[in-house]
Amino acid sequence: MLGEIHIEKYLASGKIEHVTCGGESGENARLLEYAWVLSVREQCVSAGVPFYFKQTGALFRKDGKIYHIPRKDQISQARKAGINFLPQEGLEELFQRLSKSSFRSGFHLKEEDREYVREKGMETIERHARDFIAKRLAPAEIPNDGKQTPMKGHPVFLAQHATGTCCRGCLKKWHRIQPGTELTKEQQDYVVRVLMEWIRREMEKK
Repeated sequence: MLGEIHIEKYLASGKIEHVTCGGESGENARLLEYAWVLSVREQCVSAGVPFYFKQTGALFRKDGKIYHIPRKDQISQARKAGINFLPQEGLEELFQRLSKSSFRSGFHLKEEDREYVREKGMETIERHARDFIAKRLAPAEIPNDGKQTPMKGHPVFLAQHATGTCCRGCLKKWHRIQPGTELTKEQQDYVVRVLMEWIRREMEKK
């Protein structure tokens, strides 16, 4: 992989069964930027297409730092990134990680929240989620980042805190989406998908 690519239209065709990416090996290997890999992963997640990060390559840059990685470690280092995605398991892995956080796992819908969801319907709740994400989370610069999501007042707010999508700092920690740039449509779609899955699971609880 030699640069950032956008394959949304190909993924949307339904003809792509899976996507594999990685860097070049050898002494003349060209640079692989981790942000490029994450971008492709996000496109795959949004489209529900399996994604596999095969190897870092010999020359790998992450968070501005360049790493020279021996051939024997390139596959294992890619695996340690933990970003491979299978549609049926991608969110399961995320929710398993979230369940290990006493803070994240402490959020639940109260009966008044459930009643609100039942009254409005999931389609309306999803529209609210898209609006909140576009206005509060998607901008590249957010003056009050870390404080822009209320702790109560809407089921989506609770879902954001529960899933680590409440601010750009948490989005980086839990979802590996870097701050400082505006969220793409694919990234926003992914966040909404996570939020709606959490709400769906909460609504199914007795």
